[in-house]
Amino acid sequence: MPYHLTDHIYITQFQDELILLDLKQDKYTVCFKEFADLVLQLLEGKVTDPSEDTAIQTLLDDRIVEEKENIYPFYIDKKSTSEGVANVDWRLPLENVRVPFDLEVVKAFLVLLKVNFYIKFRGFYSGIQSIKNAYNPTNSYTLPTQKELRKLANIVNKACLIYPTRTKCLEWAMTFVLLALKRKWKCNLEIGVQNYPFMAHAWIECNGHVVMDEDVLRDELAIILSEPFRKIKA
Repeated sequence: MPYHLTDHIYITQFQDELILLDLKQDKYTVCFKEFADLVLQLLEGKVTDPSEDTAIQTLLDDRIVEEKENIYPFYIDKKSTSEGVANVDWRLPLENVRVPFDLEVVKAFLVLLKVNFYIKFRGFYSGIQSIKNAYNPTNSYTLPTQKELRKLANIVNKACLIYPTRTKCLEWAMTFVLLALKRKWKCNLEIGVQNYPFMAHAWIECNGHVVMDEDVLRDELAIILSEPFRKIKA
């Protein structure tokens, strides 16, 4: 019987450890080897040992996995040899560009307000669901130019500067991707993690490149979440 991760569970591998993100609990967990091996085998359809039945039932009961008719289709990022990155002291990626306070900034401010509401009052899961719901598979999404990406980034920055509380990387990236989807741009919210020490960081990726941040993030951090354009296994 094939199994999938449930829609609120994401996993990745950093060095020799599996890291699990539970969106509904807003919690990262570094998994012990036996658990990690079983989850990966389930997703690859390779579990045939009846002695694992009790452990599998526990995963089902805890809503980590669910039964499906096909093999888990999504790519799982594995950074087994990465040394990670130094602690990221993220700040708004400000440029020396004058951004007028116009309708586009007001729209960005309202989206930022919505993002903060989801994260603080409805939880991380609801925030990610809002991104999934904003994606319409019947639309034709295009790749924006670098000029368009930088213009939107500066609009988001302006909204963040007038927001009454400090914006962190997650809120910035979620706001950006929601605005990008409205423009029918193919942009992803990415969250990368590492252990030793543990760190999580969010950014925007477009056409294989990090937007207004360092490309080393996608090369050295294990990407645990990539929405709404998830990579399918080759």
